Amino acid sequence: MLSVENLVVTIGGVAVVDGVSFELAPGECLALVGESGSGKTMTANALLGLSPGAVTADALTIDGVDARAFGERDWRRVRGAAIALVSQDALVALDPLRRVGREVAEALEVHEGSLSRAEVGERVIRSLEIAAMPDASARARQYPHELSGGLRQRALIASALVTGPRLVVADEPTTALDATVQAQILELLGELKAQGLGLLLISHDLNLVARLADRVAVMRDGRIVETGAVSEVLEHPTHAYTRQLLAAAPTPRVSFVDGGQTVLEARGLRRSYGSTVAMDDVSLALGAGETLGIVGESGSGKSTLARLLLGLERPDAGEVLLDGRPWSALRESQRRERRDRIQLIDQDPFGAFDPRWSVERILAESIALSEKPTRQRTLELLGQVGLGEAHLKRRARELSGGQRQRVAIARALARRPAILVCDEPVSALDVSIQAQVLDLLEALQRELGLSMVFISHDLGVIARMSDRIVVMKDGAIVEHGSASRVLREPRHPFTRLLLET
Repeated sequence: MLSVENLVVTIGGVAVVDGVSFELAPGECLALVGESGSGKTMTANALLGLSPGAVTADALTIDGVDARAFGERDWRRVRGAAIALVSQDALVALDPLRRVGREVAEALEVHEGSLSRAEVGERVIRSLEIAAMPDASARARQYPHELSGGLRQRALIASALVTGPRLVVADEPTTALDATVQAQILELLGELKAQGLGLLLISHDLNLVARLADRVAVMRDGRIVETGAVSEVLEHPTHAYTRQLLAAAPTPRVSFVDGGQTVLEARGLRRSYGSTVAMDDVSLALGAGETLGIVGESGSGKSTLARLLLGLERPDAGEVLLDGRPWSALRESQRRERRDRIQLIDQDPFGAFDPRWSVERILAESIALSEKPTRQRTLELLGQVGLGEAHLKRRARELSGGQRQRVAIARALARRPAILVCDEPVSALDVSIQAQVLDLLEALQRELGLSMVFISHDLGVIARMSDRIVVMKDGAIVEHGSASRVLREPRHPFTRLLLET
């Protein structure tokens, strides 16, 4: 179905993919794994005619057709029909001005223009249902911003599958999904694979690779350094870099902190948006120097809780206390005076940074909220997160994913906070960079005495970082306790389900 031999992608005279070769048969899944910048996505782009650089190959055959001499018209005929893409960033990939149904229908309109409007509508709903979209008819009428991250990702998968392609390139297709939804998507992709779909999976999640892929190719610096059956490569790696990737997977936290004085407390929080109850009667407490992990499905209320704790929204009922004093009940002008105590590390620093601004200006803006910005203070912050003077003049697009996340952490530290609210801070990072950022957060916590609320759908990350864990479902807390107890002896059926998936 797919044959690639000696693929080379050159940008600005530099080979970012260098001599890559592999084959993919119908009903088979090949996983490409490696760090950010290893060439995984550049390889995928070359297979879709989307490469920003020059592409050469001794062989590049897609479903029996030689694609080496393809022009843009040829690629448009194949792309979305014979080979389709499921990309990682659904919020960017989906048009914010089009309803989800129109977005999914686009491929049908391009490749099967003879269909009637009713037939297109039926195919769209069927594809959304195949992608495990709940209440598909209603979701088809909504805009992307009205969907959770997990639902947007399902819409992307539906868009890729609607024309019935024989080959799908899935670039980090479950990065934004919680454990239960990820399990549904894995089951779906497994069923499609069993029906003859060829799947090229790009992922930094080695657990995902182990569950879905038949073979794995490990990439580094644009080359494949090891390849073979998944069980052989993951259990008996021969290359030092593969062993390094496996060693970077998160492991449960060894030492735990019993929180001292309560620094942040939520009492009976309730929050609704129209007729939808996003949170109902949520109470929790964060002790000085501890990390409270919050885990749950997409739509469980985790991010709503983060906004309420940060004072970015007011609860409809209940209250948030900061250092034992009212916080959520204050006017914004009053909260502004104390906001340096609690800061956010966001999931998407690329979207949170002004693309026109340099790192120096991004940090200076935050420093200026509490003190006079100086170059010395900026360099001090960069040093705390493992960056230096060479990064001062760079803009967000000139940084790797890991570097952007480090700048986001530095920006959060600029006001010398006591509490960090970390909302999925490593979900988009590959396993080795993820390990570096988690190590950094732990080191900063010890050095600065920080307390952290750590929100994630990744139970491995939660286990690595948390002293206590709160499990949320449908806007309510269904279980809480010490991390060791919750992970080893879960009491609620939903917690057991999360741990089993």
